[in-house]
Amino acid sequence: MEFPGPKHPRNLSRSSRPRSSTRGPLAGPDDPLAAETLETDTSELKTASLGELTGTSFYELDPLAPDDLPEALAKDASFLLRYDIYHSLSQVDIPPALRSEFVGLIPDEPLTITLSTVERLLAEGHFLLAAYLCGSILTSSLVSPTDIKLVFGLFYTRLACLELSGHAILAAQESKALEDLTSAFYYVDLNHDTASDNTPDQNHPKHLRHIVPWPLRVLAVRLQSIGFGDSRRGIGGLYELGLEAWREIMRPELSRDEKIIWKERLADLGIRSVNALVEMGDYDSAKRSLHNLRTSGKANDENKLRKALLFLVIGDLDGAGEVFGESDENEKALFKPLLSMAEGNYKDAVVEWQALLESQPKRPDEAMIKQNLAVCLLYTGQLNESRTLFESLVSADHSFSSLIFNMSTVYELCSDKSGQMKAGLVETVARQPISGHANLDRSNADFKL
Repeated sequence: MEFPGPKHPRNLSRSSRPRSSTRGPLAGPDDPLAAETLETDTSELKTASLGELTGTSFYELDPLAPDDLPEALAKDASFLLRYDIYHSLSQVDIPPALRSEFVGLIPDEPLTITLSTVERLLAEGHFLLAAYLCGSILTSSLVSPTDIKLVFGLFYTRLACLELSGHAILAAQESKALEDLTSAFYYVDLNHDTASDNTPDQNHPKHLRHIVPWPLRVLAVRLQSIGFGDSRRGIGGLYELGLEAWREIMRPELSRDEKIIWKERLADLGIRSVNALVEMGDYDSAKRSLHNLRTSGKANDENKLRKALLFLVIGDLDGAGEVFGESDENEKALFKPLLSMAEGNYKDAVVEWQALLESQPKRPDEAMIKQNLAVCLLYTGQLNESRTLFESLVSADHSFSSLIFNMSTVYELCSDKSGQMKAGLVETVARQPISGHANLDRSNADFKL
């Protein structure tokens, strides 16, 4: 029997889910920045070379996050420092040639050195090892419960690395520790210092700001929907974030740079919501949402490509063509062969991919184009040519996930000794130099072992 009593402050919901509107909070504002050139870099994750690793990136996930909070507004994040939250990690499902020893805490080592070690693992692509070390730091005495920027930064890195290394289910379970991210616990009033108990509210309105970094909030929406087995929870969470972005964009005192960041976040949420609808199989809603999304402006080239690819996924070829028509020449060149592949015309796609490689050599996405060409060669029955092209990419030190999986598939189709060939592929990948562009802690499933 449960007795009534005070609830945990993180369980007190600050607001209920908003009623659906015709336009939707993710449709984008009426271009409050339309007259401005969006050239500011809005990247939320900073990268550094191996010689510049200082451990500060965990404090800089969100440029708009509140700075050090005054004592009156201090938050206790000890609920994320409990050992029972984090799962034990293993390398049993990683081929022996690709295994690396887990990096643990070194006694008396300064926290900054340990954090720089995590950054080095991330830069190299050792995501599973980085996730392990983040968990070790969070459950140690090195982190103060009130150092919320570091706690949330490490927790985000842990979840993201688990997902990148193929352990999304574990990440989904661990994300539940955040509980309800819309609760009052996670908000602080930035106008707290300017107002006193005797000051009327209308003279000093509240300016509530979430203390959790934006990347973690977005990631948690997806992971918690997986963890709770409720895909619609993810859609609702994205719309909650979209409403907040709308409110921030419309704040008159917001600076130009801050508005740019919020507008980019809103555009990203729109794409993510469509992707969630596609994963749910609700293609009609996905199509309507895609047509309502705005992706104008130089800073939205990446979102345009994401939007076009989603149109291709749901079979709206006209919509994809319209988006590609607004893109630059490099992206327009991709449309024709992608359209041929979407329609199942692989022979035409082979000719078009080859023509693209000849007309635009040294493209930054050349490896991906060659992989698409190899796939089309496979579907047109040119197995040997496809295998040769795949192997040339691996020999050129490319080893992204889809390439390795496709290469393993070709080995299964062309030989009864595919197991030995795939084992040789593992050895080849293990000898490749570290580039930082691929996950080094690959599972057996990537090689179909």
